[in-house]
Amino acid sequence: MLIIHDVMVFDGETQLDGRHSVVARDGRIDRVVPAAEMPDGRIERARQAGSLIHEPGATLIPGLIDLHVHLVWDGSDDPVRSLALESHDATLLKAVGFAQTSLHAGITTVRDLGSVDDLAVRVGEGVEAGWLQGPRVIASGRSLIMTGGHDPFWGLAVDGPDEALKGVRTQLAAGARVIKVSATGGVYGRPHGESVDDVELLPEELRAIVDQEHGVKVAAHAIGEQGIRNCIEAGIDTIEHGHFLTQELAREMAERGMALIPTLFVYQQIAESTAIPAYAREKARGIVERHQQALSWAREAGVRIGAGSDAGSPMTPHPALFDELDSLVASGMSPAEVLRSATSDAARILGLEDETGFVRDGYAADLLLVHGDLNHDLSALRRPVQV
Repeated sequence: MLIIHDVMVFDGETQLDGRHSVVARDGRIDRVVPAAEMPDGRIERARQAGSLIHEPGATLIPGLIDLHVHLVWDGSDDPVRSLALESHDATLLKAVGFAQTSLHAGITTVRDLGSVDDLAVRVGEGVEAGWLQGPRVIASGRSLIMTGGHDPFWGLAVDGPDEALKGVRTQLAAGARVIKVSATGGVYGRPHGESVDDVELLPEELRAIVDQEHGVKVAAHAIGEQGIRNCIEAGIDTIEHGHFLTQELAREMAERGMALIPTLFVYQQIAESTAIPAYAREKARGIVERHQQALSWAREAGVRIGAGSDAGSPMTPHPALFDELDSLVASGMSPAEVLRSATSDAARILGLEDETGFVRDGYAADLLLVHGDLNHDLSALRRPVQV
């Protein structure tokens, strides 16, 4: 048993009035009560047993959730090059290390949307089995792409509805807990042969994938307008990036209950850094401003916004979630909205809203303790007191 005593609590939705004490037992939250209701004798017994955390002035929040990472990438100027130069075993060990780095920073759940040889799936299985310490990992393993499509280094090529169907079944059999598709071209990864507005997977292929997902959610890399439209019509769950989202498409997303994971920070990095490969920098510069407009339209329409950093991508080393949260605040979201995007709203996007993302009775004790007023400033998240 653990007692976290006399702290402020952001429960995933709102800041609770006054100070509270949280009792955790066997990895779950047993009770959340006003601090004044916690008996002095019980507090003293917990202190003597070494199971009391008492940090005056601290705020307890749900463990953070990063909805878009790549554990096999190193966040260097050219992670595709790094990946090509290292051994399979080195890549796996690196992925484990990045997962642990994320956990120590207070990120207790990550969604990995692309890894060679399904390695992120294996990392998640290792955490779940207790073989290694790390965050909860919701991983796609290989992503489904067209032949010659975006992210070929970890892509499983599918051409036509029958191959798309088999691709989903292949990844589910490999242990994927989310299906990742590349619906459009991208900015980084291939120096030739793709534009951000290229339609890659076709509508009939996307529909076949959604029809076969068997309760597992589908996330789509989608930058161009037509590719986003195809994803919406197919019933994809989350749009990743979404630069050329329109007002009309944003309204359709909201009506269908879809979510947007904008990943603002990584594209700003690619656009601004002279160390990035020139082809990617030029493409990013052409779409960064449009990205802000897309997010604004999504918020105006009531689309659920989730925080995802694309950690591991160029100049976006693990953990990059805090940089993404700062970018969301700079885009006009309030600190409270942004915090929800990385806790309760992120949990809803994953379909884990009954398990994590909240500080409430019965939930997993995925918890982060920080010093500071998160209602006005999220910088305290970079300085965790305890995870």
